[in-house]
Amino acid sequence: MVKCEKCGVETYMPFRCNYCGGYFCEQHRLPEFHDCNGKYDQTKPKTVQVGEYTTSGGFYGNYSTSRIIRPYWFSKKELRDLAIGLLVIMTLPFFKIWSYFTIDPLFVVGVVSILAGAFILHELAHKFAAQRLGMWAEFRLSTMGLLFTFISFFLLQTSVLPIMIVAPGAVMIAGLMNKNEYGKISIAGPATNIAQAIIYLVIFFITPDSLLGGLAVYGIEINAFLALFNLIPFGIFDGMKIFNWDKRVWAAAAVISGLLLLFTFV
Repeated sequence: MVKCEKCGVETYMPFRCNYCGGYFCEQHRLPEFHDCNGKYDQTKPKTVQVGEYTTSGGFYGNYSTSRIIRPYWFSKKELRDLAIGLLVIMTLPFFKIWSYFTIDPLFVVGVVSILAGAFILHELAHKFAAQRLGMWAEFRLSTMGLLFTFISFFLLQTSVLPIMIVAPGAVMIAGLMNKNEYGKISIAGPATNIAQAIIYLVIFFITPDSLLGGLAVYGIEINAFLALFNLIPFGIFDGMKIFNWDKRVWAAAAVISGLLLLFTFV
C-alpha cells in the first residue's frame, strides 16, 4: 500500500499526479485537492472555487484555484490521452479476434468499433455533463487503469473473465459541486451506455438474422456490461456517487442494465 501524500491514508490504488509526481488517495487525486506545487500552478488562466464532496452531503477544503472552463473544449493533453486510451481499447480486442479478419473483416471492424464507441461516448458524457454545469473536466490516462485493462484482457484469453474490462483512465473534474450535480455527472456515463444498448436492441429486432443483427448483440452486451460494471456502488465507481445521490435512479439504471445484459444470454 502507498500513503497519500496529502492526508496519509494508505491506499492500494494510489493516483499519481501528472504535475507534481506525488501519489494520492481518491479524494486528493486532483491538483486542486492536494495543493499541487507542480507546473499546474504556473498556467492558471481563470479562478474558480472548488471543494470536496463528502458522503454526508457536505463540503470541506474549499478554496480558490484556477482551471480552464470552456464548454465542449479539449486541451492538447486531453486529446493525447483520449487517443492513447482509444488506441489501447481498439488494439487489445483485435488480438482476440484477429483470426476472423480474413474470414469476415466487417465483423472484426464492427466489434472493435462498438467497444471503442462504448468507451469514448461514456467518457465524453461525463465530461460534457460536468462542463455544462460549469465544471472543469478533462480525460486523463491512469497508470493503474491501463494496468487493470491489460490484466483483464489476458484474463479474458484464459476465460477467467467473460468480457474485457475497459478502464484506461477517467474524466477528472474540478469545481464546487452539490449532491445533485455530482449525481447527474456520474449517471451520464452509464446512461449513455444504456442508451447505446437500447439502440442496438432495436437494430437486432429489425435485422435479427443479418451481420448487423449479430453485431447488435455484441453492442448490447458490451454496453450493458460497461454500464453495470460502472454502477457498482463501491469505491471510486460511478455507482457509489449515484447511490448516494438518488437510490431510485441507481436502482433503475442497474435493473435496466442487468436486463439488457441478461437478454444477450437468452
